Amino acid sequence: MEKNLKTSNHQIFEHYIRVGEIIAEKFSPYLEVIIHDLQDPEHSIIAIFNNHITGRKIGDGTSDIGYKKIANELPDKIVNYENRSPSGAKLKSSSLTIRNGQGKIIGSMAFNFDLTPFENVQDFFNTITQTSKSKLDDFPKQEQFFVWSVRDDLEQALNKYIISNGLQGKALTRKDKLNVVVLMKKEGHIKKRGAMSILSELLAITRPTLYKYLKDV
Repeated sequence: MEKNLKTSNHQIFEHYIRVGEIIAEKFSPYLEVIIHDLQDPEHSIIAIFNNHITGRKIGDGTSDIGYKKIANELPDKIVNYENRSPSGAKLKSSSLTIRNGQGKIIGSMAFNFDLTPFENVQDFFNTITQTSKSKLDDFPKQEQFFVWSVRDDLEQALNKYIISNGLQGKALTRKDKLNVVVLMKKEGHIKKRGAMSILSELLAITRPTLYKYLKDV
C-alpha cells in the first residue's frame, strides 16, 4: 500500500512538472515555474524552469509559505500576490497546493512573473503589472512570509558582509567565516528553520565545523 502511494505521488509530480514546463516555455523568459515536494521541505524544489528570475535551483528548500501550506494555514490557491526576487525585482506570484489521491498535501506549484520589463511601459500594460493584495488581507501579519525564504535571508547577509569588506571574487578565510557566523548570530539568522544546513553550505564547511565556530564566538 505504501509503495503504491509513493508511486502515485511520483506520477502526480510528473504531471505537474510536465504542465509547469509547458507554461514556463510559453511565457519565457518572464515566468518562473517551481514544483516543490513538501514532503522534504528543506530540499523541496524538484523542478524549476526559467530560474534566472530568482536564482533558485533544484534541491533548494521551500520558503515560509511552503511551511504554512504544510500546516494547512493557507488556502490551496493563492493568486497574484506581490513578491520580490532576491535581487529586489518586482514579481507577481501565485501558488497552488498539490494533494495526492488521499487529499494529503504533498507539494506545491509556484509561479513568479517578472514585472521588471513592463514597469515602464504605457498604460496598456497596467493590467498585466497590477497585483492584487486584497486576497492576502485575510491572512494578517503574514505578507512578509511571501517575500523571503531563510536561504534568501542568509544569502543577503553573506553578500552584505562580502561587499562591505571588499571580498567580491575572493575566497573567504577562516577568520572571514568566523565573522560571518558572528553576524548571522547577531542578526538572529541562526535560529531560523534549516539555517544551520544552509549556512554550512554557503560557507563550504561541515555542520560540525559550523558548530565549532559557534562555540568560538
